[in-house]
Amino acid sequence: MEGISAADEPGTPAEVANLYHLLTRINRTLRTRGQSRNLSAGLASALWTIISHAPIRLSTLAERESVSAPTMSRIVAALEDRGFVERTPDPADGRARLLNPTPAGTGLIADSRTRRAQLLAEALDGLDPDDRVTVGRGVTLLADALGMT
Repeated sequence: MEGISAADEPGTPAEVANLYHLLTRINRTLRTRGQSRNLSAGLASALWTIISHAPIRLSTLAERESVSAPTMSRIVAALEDRGFVERTPDPADGRARLLNPTPAGTGLIADSRTRRAQLLAEALDGLDPDDRVTVGRGVTLLADALGMT
């Protein structure tokens, strides 16, 4: 790995820090090169979660995104202002509102996913077949270890 000396053993703080740094850079590269309509990472993440879990209450969305309700309220307002999200009455509780993506919001995320997937595919195409298998296996193992799969 880049930045790790032969003296660093797997799982050491230096290796973990380097891996975290590389994952952050990969994520940032995919996000910035695959970005459309200048949607910030926070807005894109919230919209992605709304699409994946709609209809969803703001409080549940805030919990899933690990932010406070007031912060999420501002994020949702920005998504609403851009026409990506709409609020509808909750049939179980007339006082509450549910968040749903609009077709424009769903289209935006679909386009972002496609662009990011294309960037990732291009990067993987530059690797030899054995390295592609290694990357896929490593990412899958890491996702499993983090409880993501």
